[in-house]
Amino acid sequence: MSYQKLIENDVPLAQALHEHNYDAEQRELRAQLKDPKSSSPGDSPLAMVLGIACFPLTLLGSWFTVNQNEEAVILSYGSYAETIKDPGMKFSNMWGRDVRKISTKQQSIELPKTTVVDSNGNPLIISAVIVYRIANARRAVLDVENSYTFVRNQAEAALKQTLSRFPYESSDGSPCLKTEAEQISRHLCNLLQRKVLQAGALVDSFQLKEISYAPEIAAGMLKRQQAIAIIEARQTIVQGAVDIAADAVEKLAHRGITLSDQDQAKLVTNLLTVVCSDNDAQPTVPL
Repeated sequence: MSYQKLIENDVPLAQALHEHNYDAEQRELRAQLKDPKSSSPGDSPLAMVLGIACFPLTLLGSWFTVNQNEEAVILSYGSYAETIKDPGMKFSNMWGRDVRKISTKQQSIELPKTTVVDSNGNPLIISAVIVYRIANARRAVLDVENSYTFVRNQAEAALKQTLSRFPYESSDGSPCLKTEAEQISRHLCNLLQRKVLQAGALVDSFQLKEISYAPEIAAGMLKRQQAIAIIEARQTIVQGAVDIAADAVEKLAHRGITLSDQDQAKLVTNLLTVVCSDNDAQPTVPL
């Protein structure tokens, strides 16, 4: 079941993220980048006639080179003829020919810091890095105007579409951007791959680079985090103080030292005061 179907069926986000088989989906999407095996249309009849009629000129002017990590899409009088993938010196009828070369090297796109509203309505500043390459030169040349711009725009849309479904952080254990960053990145990679199939692009990774609260709420969220940290620290101190006081009373009783209820209350009070106090204890001796 695809990630989108899991979400539509109201499956919890955490379960959807962890149960979805991203590797199988990625293999399926990559298989869709390959065109059906069929013979290339080849040169148009007019180009063939001109090539034969002007054979010496055709022989001299039809050579061109394809560099390493580069593919060439050949058009004959505006119609797709073939795709040349192997580097080297190549021959193609020059009449009516249009050679469009495209790089198949790995390319990276850095999405600059952009504002995204999370599921709690908090504005976040997010940036990401995408690594991709062109795996189908015909689609990249003929089906989109500019493959780089197309991939970049689709990446920005996928980023906002996905991250708006999650909170930046959560206190109840539900999935958030802090705890599910790896799974969310894998989902973003497959989501973007689905969007850029028509551009012939193969997405290798989609990594979140930076996630932070927007400046307008950063100060307030910092105070909130500090308050939570102080409360958790106090709870730990109080729990430890109670354990120390209970252990002291138990050990005194085990050694045969019997304390009245009033003395036990004083002992526990003094121990709690000493352990829980922010300042050093100042002992006093009654006169």
